[in-house]
Amino acid sequence: MSVGASCGESYGITVSPTMSWLPDNVLLEVLGFLSVRDLIRSGRVCKRWKRLIMDKSLWKNVDLTPYKLNSKIFWHLVRHRIGTSLQTLKVKGLLNSAKKQEFLTSAVLQEMEKRYPNLENLHLEETSLRSLNYKCFPSTLKTLGLHQCEIPMDWLKASPTKNKNLSNLQTLVLRNVSSFSNHHLETICSQSSLKTLSLTGTYRVNDIGIQKAVPYLKSLEHLKLHGCSITDITLHLIGCHMKHLRILALTNFRSLTDSGLSCISGVKTLETLWLEHCNGLSSNCIIAVCVTLPVLKYLNLNGIIFEGRGIDEIRKSLPNCRITNSIPGMDSTLKL
Repeated sequence: MSVGASCGESYGITVSPTMSWLPDNVLLEVLGFLSVRDLIRSGRVCKRWKRLIMDKSLWKNVDLTPYKLNSKIFWHLVRHRIGTSLQTLKVKGLLNSAKKQEFLTSAVLQEMEKRYPNLENLHLEETSLRSLNYKCFPSTLKTLGLHQCEIPMDWLKASPTKNKNLSNLQTLVLRNVSSFSNHHLETICSQSSLKTLSLTGTYRVNDIGIQKAVPYLKSLEHLKLHGCSITDITLHLIGCHMKHLRILALTNFRSLTDSGLSCISGVKTLETLWLEHCNGLSSNCIIAVCVTLPVLKYLNLNGIIFEGRGIDEIRKSLPNCRITNSIPGMDSTLKL
């Protein structure tokens, strides 16, 4: 109990505790739950709070996707608000809005390179990158996520020497980036050491692009392909080259056949296998392949309708593997 509270009680006065009584470390925990806008506003409460909101721990992971940004606001945030301890940044552009002016410029990216030596994760949504070259991006990035972004054909130019801006990249996640092509995939894979590759809605990527990329993906651990123009050939390439895969997610590949699936039986490191809405597969082939995978723990067969007691036979044959087979329209029980 504080001295003030003791004095109040001695005179019969009830003193209610306030947040000002909390030590700095507790207040920082509370402030950590605030959004960026509320966090900045909290700095106007008093000098103590103004000092606290500049603490490095509050600016490691910054999510700006709820806000509409212009170049002036974003520049101010980068220069004066976001601390140098930044590790993860999420921002949303104006690609689908009436105003097409984008906040992300080469000057801003260069400033981010200088100010944020620990920036490892960058996630962009609805952002036009047509006026930018990948060389502008911070070389510290280990994770790059693009969702509904636009990129030019020459965004990545092949170079005889390793691109420093790609050398640290370990995770690439693309969702509905329609202009992403085989050329982009090959260039990124050849100049980085990817551990995770997730392609959703990149219909320009096909078997040819995968074929050129897989020699550089021998250390890949997590692969997700959804909405790409691939066939059984890609499964053959995966089985031949990706011997360290732990997670393989294939969704909505109705052209996938038993012959293609059998190719991955040599990937003995697989722990999670998604075959969601891959309706060209038989229960007998799924059993034959999965029993050869010694560490398989989870099998997603959502959206696949098997004849007879097919799903029961799969569960019986894989007693140590968790299997889901929800009907079409229901949410999957696991998200990658």
